[in-house]
Amino acid sequence: MGTERGLPGRIDAASVSKERDAQRGGIKAYLMWSLAMVGYLFAMACRSSMSATGIQAAHHFHTTSTVLSSFVYLQLFVYAVMQIPAGLLLDRYGPRRLISAGCVLMSAGQTLLAFAPAAWMAVIGRAVVGSGDALIFISAIRLVAAWFPVRRLPLMNQLTGQLGSFGQLISIYPFVWLMNLTGWSAAFAAAGGIGMMIAVCVLLFLADRPGTARDDGRAAARHPAGIWPSIAVAARQRGTICGFWVHFTNVFSNSMMNSLWGVPFLLTVERYTRQQASAYLGAGIVMCAVWAVVFGRIAGIHPIHGRALIVYGSSGAQMILWAAVLTTSGPHPFWLTATLLAAVSSGWPAAGVAFDYVRDSNESGNLGLATGIANMGGSFSASIVMLGVGVLLDMQGASSPTLYTDHAMRVALLAQYPLWIVGLVGFALMLPATLAAVRRRYADISAGRWQD
Repeated sequence: MGTERGLPGRIDAASVSKERDAQRGGIKAYLMWSLAMVGYLFAMACRSSMSATGIQAAHHFHTTSTVLSSFVYLQLFVYAVMQIPAGLLLDRYGPRRLISAGCVLMSAGQTLLAFAPAAWMAVIGRAVVGSGDALIFISAIRLVAAWFPVRRLPLMNQLTGQLGSFGQLISIYPFVWLMNLTGWSAAFAAAGGIGMMIAVCVLLFLADRPGTARDDGRAAARHPAGIWPSIAVAARQRGTICGFWVHFTNVFSNSMMNSLWGVPFLLTVERYTRQQASAYLGAGIVMCAVWAVVFGRIAGIHPIHGRALIVYGSSGAQMILWAAVLTTSGPHPFWLTATLLAAVSSGWPAAGVAFDYVRDSNESGNLGLATGIANMGGSFSASIVMLGVGVLLDMQGASSPTLYTDHAMRVALLAQYPLWIVGLVGFALMLPATLAAVRRRYADISAGRWQD
């Protein structure tokens, strides 16, 4: 039955489609994106708050290196296992509700950290933070796909990921300043309060897509019936699994540095002061944003060979530079540490290519779930590295920050290499079929057969 025009309560599908197309990439699109980015900035600040305060946490809770690793390890593990449920919820309820719920959960986790009397309660708090964090990023990526034209998506995905990483600067500078001024409990409680305010603003003002003020709930009708059929549809796409391995391979080194072990490494091996370490990590965040613009342009203009070159180039550079640093005693020359920073900083933007592969291989009704599956990759690899470094330190007798040595830290950071090998093999196996899907998608776009 065709759509009836002019009748009360009826919606002209063609006119709605035209309205959405007109709003894509316009001022309102950037306003919606900016509001989602506030939620993602808060998520990144919460995620990296343990890196900026890692040594304070060790003293505050009187923990060993392995327990300190478990703060971040459990958070990342929860983040990873939540990606499939988060993706299913995203496809059903939309970004607005999930970003708001994520901020509420992270606020609860930060508040629990503020008043936890023992380390085990703090670990639970970090797990709650991880569950909220899991809802935010894939929701922001889904929002971008709805609000921006397809050829602008690689750049917008990169900007979303890397501008969000500036939330790490919030934890490095104002959060640490507030902690030094008011103490552990007040700083984490304040973070919880800010998150609740963001959740309310997102719930009131964010729109899931052009042409509507709220998600109308009908997106679920386009999905396969049931959870397992939905997962099967997303997982069957080679681009989804390829995206998983892209994310798995390129995220963990940057995450390891910015989420927990960066400051101890710089203090112990490079003999930096705490201020120098913070400045070094802060410069890396700026480099991430620069790489994001470069990679976003390359991925958009050269979707076939350019994306693969980004993945291989970034992971290869990281492996080579870390080898140069970890096989020689510190402190190292400035040119070497600066080059290492540039290589590690390229990892997050290179991981963003995962979502280009996912988008070009999946239909919009299953995009949230497919994005969640790909996003699991970096979470799993980062959690393994976080715990692996702590375990290797303890095995060498460096069970507390006062016992960290140059040699012990460099040996512990070798935990990264098995993950690079596994990730690159997985990517290489999935790439040919994924490139075939990308070619078909862009052929459909050129012929005008592709619709979101």
